Amino acid sequence: MELIRRHWHALGVQGKLHLIIQGALIVVFFLLVWWVEARFEAQIDRAAEARAEETADGLINGMNMMMLTGTISDPDNRKMFVQKMAASPGILEVRIIRGQAINDQYGAGLAEEQPVDEVDRQVLSSGRVVFNRVTTENGRSALRVVVPFIAQENFRGTNCLSCHTNRPGGVNGAASVTIDLTAEELELSDIKNWLWIGHVAIQLLLLVFISLFVRFVINRNITMPVSKLQIAMRAIRGSNDLSKRVEVDELNADIGDMAQSFNQLLDGLESANERLELFAKMFENSGEAIIITDANKNILAANPAFVQITQYSLEEVIGKNPKVLSSGKQTGDFYRHMWEAIEVTGQWSGEIWNRRKNGEIYPEWLSIGAVKNAKGQVINYISSFSDITKRKEAERRIEFLAHYDSLTKLPNRALFQDRLQRALIIADRNKTKVGLMFLDLDKFKSINDTLGHLAGDQLLQSVAERLTDCLRESDTLCRQGGDEFLILLENINTAQDVERVAAKIMEAMSRPHLLDKHVTTVTFSIGAAIYPDDAENAESLIKCADEAMYVAKQSGRNNFKLYQREVS
Repeated sequence: MELIRRHWHALGVQGKLHLIIQGALIVVFFLLVWWVEARFEAQIDRAAEARAEETADGLINGMNMMMLTGTISDPDNRKMFVQKMAASPGILEVRIIRGQAINDQYGAGLAEEQPVDEVDRQVLSSGRVVFNRVTTENGRSALRVVVPFIAQENFRGTNCLSCHTNRPGGVNGAASVTIDLTAEELELSDIKNWLWIGHVAIQLLLLVFISLFVRFVINRNITMPVSKLQIAMRAIRGSNDLSKRVEVDELNADIGDMAQSFNQLLDGLESANERLELFAKMFENSGEAIIITDANKNILAANPAFVQITQYSLEEVIGKNPKVLSSGKQTGDFYRHMWEAIEVTGQWSGEIWNRRKNGEIYPEWLSIGAVKNAKGQVINYISSFSDITKRKEAERRIEFLAHYDSLTKLPNRALFQDRLQRALIIADRNKTKVGLMFLDLDKFKSINDTLGHLAGDQLLQSVAERLTDCLRESDTLCRQGGDEFLILLENINTAQDVERVAAKIMEAMSRPHLLDKHVTTVTFSIGAAIYPDDAENAESLIKCADEAMYVAKQSGRNNFKLYQREVS
């Protein structure tokens, strides 16, 4: 492909034009010759088919006459008539084909009168005329036509042999005629030869004419495009307008290349100018604060987002070190490691705390990159940062929801399980006990149904506050779900420690709760189990406390049961 491209380029404008025009004309004349040949061939084919069908109709009419005179029943008469028809000029073969109805009524007849191939059988079955191009054994081109004998009510017209006992419209037989097409083929060959001779002659004349015409055009216009190109280039240079372009001469490769190269240079300059404008817009409209400093880290420029986030005006920070934003929360080692990374890799990014002009400290995500010249020397630093206060708040919110119940602000089951596993490990190490209490509000559903779910939520919040007041700071209160609570009592010695907490809870629950405009009193069914006295692991400990709570509820609610003493 590259070799073809080089040869094409080496042809020059004159050679390219010559090849293109001459090639187009060759294609046009070739299609014209093909169309004319097709027309002549179709005309000759139609004439041959008409002659063949006319001969077949004559054969049919002759057979009709023989039938009317009563001579058709004699096989010799039929053979003689067929031979006479075959002796006509241009006829290679004539056959009479008997249909099944004739055979059934008068016998099979001569052997040469029976169907011999698929064409015969197709005509007898379909009743349609079939034309078929064939080649004889001696290589001569021929056309064969097979015409059916159609039974009619009378013998008028052609194409009727005999009604016999067959119904009108039935096929009683067919006539097969093969005519010689040698003369037609010779005639068509002569036409093609003359067409191609004319084609070659016209092409030679056009070749001479095109060559002279192209040479005249190229010689006449070679100087003018060069002068035009020079004038256009000087005009653009004088106006300093990068949007202008010189006209590219597509007919002259050399001049066209010069103009194209000059335009490409203008494209590059214009593109660079557009990129500078785009970068300026990005700098001004960026949602992130951007600072550009010199090699000594003094601020050269900052964008509006910087002013919005830090509350410093550009006049207050231009020429100063970004240290004016320092919050004091990062140590000297932090900044030393940061600048070491920039020196080694050319960039750094991470979370940092800075201070606004009003003294407010806020978190930001900071990225710093070093800009170097061709010699590898740092000439600028570009830093961008965004205020991530909202993101940090969202992270804290997500962290809280992952471990705490959103309604009561108590630890959820996941956090409770973690603390329970840790408490069991500490108890094993210190040879102490762990108490676990399972609490279920009595008749909580009726409060939801009568006072509404909002009152039910207020009750759960009030209960959570009272339960918290009944516990030590080292204990853990968890909302298991719905109206169920779990209490983890670490570092206890005896079951009496658990009983005292249960009594304290039941006493706290005896005081009424104010829910909006309603006052209600609730009680707990409490079950408890002790590790390692009642269970060997966290899962079985919760199960034992749950069973003890169930016994307490079955005992009339507002009750407390220990698993070891009451259940086992």
